[in-house]
This record gives sequence, structure tokens and C-alpha cells, in this order.
Amino acid sequence: MEPVGLVVVCGSLVAGVGALGLATYLRRQRQSAGVQWFAVSLVGVAAWCLTYGVGLLVFAYPLRLHIEALSLAAAHWLGPTFLLFSLQYTGRAAVVRGWRRLALLAVPAVATGLFATHPFHALLWAGAEPASALGLSVVQYRIQPLLFATLLFGLTCAGVAVLLLVETVVSYGPLYRTEAVAVALSTAPPTAGLVPWLLGVGPVPALNLAPPLFAFHVLLDGYAFLSSDMFETSPTTQRAAERDAIDDIRTPVVVTDTAGRIVKPNAAAVSLFDIDTRDGLGDPLTDYVAVALDDLDGTQWATVREAGRSRQYSVVVSALTDPSGRTVGRTVVFQDVTQEREREQRLDVLNRIIRHNLRNEMTVIRGHADVIEDRADDGQVTDSASTIERSADRLLATGEKAREFERVLDTPGRQSVDVTTFVESVVADFRVRFPDATVDVETTVPVKCETEPAILRLVLGNLMENALEHGSHVTVSVESDDGDVTLAIHDDGPGITPEELAPIRRGQETALEHSTGIGLWVVRWGVAKLGGDVSFAPSDDGTTVRVSLPGRP
Repeated sequence: MEPVGLVVVCGSLVAGVGALGLATYLRRQRQSAGVQWFAVSLVGVAAWCLTYGVGLLVFAYPLRLHIEALSLAAAHWLGPTFLLFSLQYTGRAAVVRGWRRLALLAVPAVATGLFATHPFHALLWAGAEPASALGLSVVQYRIQPLLFATLLFGLTCAGVAVLLLVETVVSYGPLYRTEAVAVALSTAPPTAGLVPWLLGVGPVPALNLAPPLFAFHVLLDGYAFLSSDMFETSPTTQRAAERDAIDDIRTPVVVTDTAGRIVKPNAAAVSLFDIDTRDGLGDPLTDYVAVALDDLDGTQWATVREAGRSRQYSVVVSALTDPSGRTVGRTVVFQDVTQEREREQRLDVLNRIIRHNLRNEMTVIRGHADVIEDRADDGQVTDSASTIERSADRLLATGEKAREFERVLDTPGRQSVDVTTFVESVVADFRVRFPDATVDVETTVPVKCETEPAILRLVLGNLMENALEHGSHVTVSVESDDGDVTLAIHDDGPGITPEELAPIRRGQETALEHSTGIGLWVVRWGVAKLGGDVSFAPSDDGTTVRVSLPGRP
């Protein structure tokens, strides 16, 4: 046996063993997209390479001819199974479901049957006879048109599979690039060895170099699967996500070309705008709704008549680009905000009533109650006027707190704050307002954090006011842990009732459970705005409120 012949035999056997080992490994792994078909394809590679390598050492005829038939039969399964793998891996398995898959596999199945019965016909080859080349046993024969056709069918399947993988590389970016390129390139070496044999050209026309060149195929596949975890992340997931993101969501989405013509509306958009999916495609989107497709910077608003009622939609227009970054169209998303806009309008009206009408009217009521209290001679009338004044003061204070919270929300200014000094300044104001109470500040080291002083002052002020209205001794402690800050406010009052805390903790008021004021809500909203947490711990000897704030934004 000549050295070149030895290389061909060893290469074929190594390729066969490697393909069989890789197929076994894949079958033991999680059943991800396409793995079963690629394993079948590798089994076909193993069968082809091993039988061909062994056949080169067999000089007994007709056994040598039977091995040649077995080898070529195995070769016919590679292209179709590789195509099935590629379709499933790239998310196109639906293309060959049912009878289409059977039709695809019918070609290698028929070819296998014809090779099994080769002694009885000459449909695939003719004039077969043993020969020797490079010290190896080869078979010379005339390839018949049917064998040309079946082998060409397999090569075509493999070529289509490679194109699908290349399309995946182009469309889905770097996530799948390494593995897809490796698998696509793995088909090149054996194809380069098969074509000269098929055409009967080269220095040794009877010698098929595809089997030994499958060693490179196995190496590249092994790299894709063992190094890049090809089946751990599949383009099928992204393709399904793209389909679901447009077709299956209830939000209307319309894709247009650069001229604003409708290219693809999802089902929700078809229903909303009554688009005829046969004749309406290609119509300008502006024929259905007034929208500025060149406005990519913000949200637009559109009014659409639906079921006889006008509905409000927010419209967001995004540029649609291809993998090279070139703009090829627009994606227009319509979000129904009718209820939100109506709720916002109601809140604006109610807010105006609370801030202006109710406040002004309550000031008038309080003024008249004050006059009645000063001029009335009847003690019961004086007490009633005093009660009216206190109730009016509470309502005015509630409205003022709501106004103050809204005001500070619009006041920018996150900055570094010396928390200890800040707390001392807030406490000083309350010591003046409540001269009979005792307020202590406890801290061990200077504490700083990044926060919004206006909101923090409002939060701390509401907690201090609530504590001093119900107790005579308040302690404010400042703690720091790894940059985060905790403020603990403890009072010696009767404790916040469970009924008062229940809606605050739940974050929702009901007709049966609701707060008597707005102060605790201001605390909850303010702490949330600062990115912190607040907890309440009422007990028999008072209430402790802990406000935890992040040291950094």
C-alpha cells in the first residue's frame, strides 16, 4: 500500500469513528433544536466513511462490490438529514412537516433499496468490476443517470442547508455566528472530494476522497458543539420571539417600508384599522391613521374610531434596520391609552378641586366658624364652632400636604447630603413647633448619601409631625451600613393602629380599610421615589418607623 493510500484509509476510518462518537455524544445531550437530525446525519457519515475505509482493504469480489453499495447507500442520507437539521435549527421546521418530510426522505430510502438489490439491475451503475489504485481495492463502474440524480439531490439538500445557516449568520448576529459558520464550512471538504469522483476526473478517478475529507467535517462540527455549545442557544428561539412579538401580541403593530407603505400588520392592527390583507398591503399607513412616520424621537397621540367609539392611542415609531444598519422601514406600535387618559383627566380635575375649590371654600368655612366662636354666648354653639375649626384645619392640612408633595416631586436636585446635619435641621424646626416635647437625635459617625433633599425633608417632616402629635418623646437614630442609610423614628405614643397601617402596607385603600389622612401615604410615596423602603413597627410603648435609603442612586 502506497503512503497516499494509507492516508486515505486512515482518514476514512478516523472520520467514521469521530462521526460516530460525536453522534453518540449529541444523542445523550438535551434534545434541542435539530440535534436528532444532526445525529442521524453523523451516523450516515460514520457508516459511509467506515464502510468505504474497510472496503479499500477488501480485495475479494463480489464482497467488495456489496461494501461499495452499502457505502453509497449511506452517503445518500447525509444531504436530506442535514437539511432537516438546518431547517429545525433555524426555526423553519414547519416547512417540511408531514408529507413533505416523507417526500424528502423518500429519495435516500429508494436509493438504499436500489443499492440493496444492485445485483439484479443496472439502474445505478453498470459494468462494475474490481480494480487497484495506490495499493487499494477500488471498484470501477459507469454511473447511471439515476445515481447522478440521487447524488445531485443530496448535494442540493446540503447546499440549501448551508445557505440557511449562512442566512442565520447574517440575520442573527454574533450569538450564533461561530457555530453556524463552523457547521456550514464543515460541508466544504467532503464536497470537494465527492465532485471529482462523481465527474470521473483527477489522477485516480475511481478513488472517492470524500470519506477521508470528512475528518475535517467532524473536527469543525466538534468545535461547534463542544466548544461553542451550539444547541444550548438556538436561533429557533429568536425566530419564534420575532413571530410572537408581532403576530401574537394584542398591541397593534404595523411595519412599513421607507415610503410609509404597509408591509406587515399584525392581527391586532388588521382588526383595529380594518386592513384588507390582500389589497391593503402597500397602502400608505396615513390612509388609515394620522401619524408622522419621520418622528422617531418621542410619543405621538392618535384618535381611532373603534366599534363606534373614539379611542386614544399612543404611537411610537421606530426605525427598522437591516444587519448592515441601513434603514429599510418603520415599526409603528399603537398602545391603547384611552382609560389612562380618561383617568388622568379625572385626576387633574379632582386635583384642581382639592387644591383650589376645596381649599378656598374650607378657608371661608373656618373664617365664619371663628366669627361664630368669638360672638356666640351659648357654650354649645362655641364648642360646635371650635369643632368646625379643627375639622377645617385638618382638611386644609391634608390639602397642603398633597400640594407640597406634588411640588417637591417637580423639584430636581439629587445631591450628596450629610444626613446627620440634615436630620438635626429638620428636628430643630419641630422643637420650636412642639416646645413641650423632647426630641433626641442619635448617631455615632457622620453619615452621607446621595438623595433628593426636598423629598427627604418632606418624608422626615411627616413622620416627625405624626410622632409628636401622638407622643411627647421622639428619638431619631441615624445608621449606616455599607453606604446605605437607615433612619429610625421612635415615639412613645399609643402606636399606629392596624387599621391605619393596613392600606399603607397593602398599597391600596378600600371602602372598609382606609387611612384617616394623607401623611403616611406621602411617606410611602416619597420613600419609593428615593428608591428606599419604609417599615412600621407599632407596639404598646409607641411606634418605630424605619426608613432605609440607598447610599447611591
